[in-house]
Amino acid sequence: MTFRVGQKVVCVNVDYRRGWGGTPIKPPNLPVLNGIYTIRDFVPADVYGPEQIRLVEIRNPSGGRWEYEPSFAPKRFRPAVERKTDISIFTEMLTKTGVDA
Repeated sequence: MTFRVGQKVVCVNVDYRRGWGGTPIKPPNLPVLNGIYTIRDFVPADVYGPEQIRLVEIRNPSGGRWEYEPSFAPKRFRPAVERKTDISIFTEMLTKTGVDA
């Protein structure tokens, strides 16, 4: 699945049990299940793993335990379905009841 910067995504996996040597590595700020986020940028694949994403709504400090700001695996997200707002059903309900909109 290909994502793009600025795209809205939904978090579908928050299982962070694996880390170096089986120890969980959790940055202070993590996505929540079913949370909606915006892709901020991509971290290229390297010897440590596949391409990762960073989110507009979540920022974590670099330094200390992390040399770089932590990022997240794209497989933990799916594209969000964005629907246009349509209030016609509500105006129709008002018309049927005789209420002026």
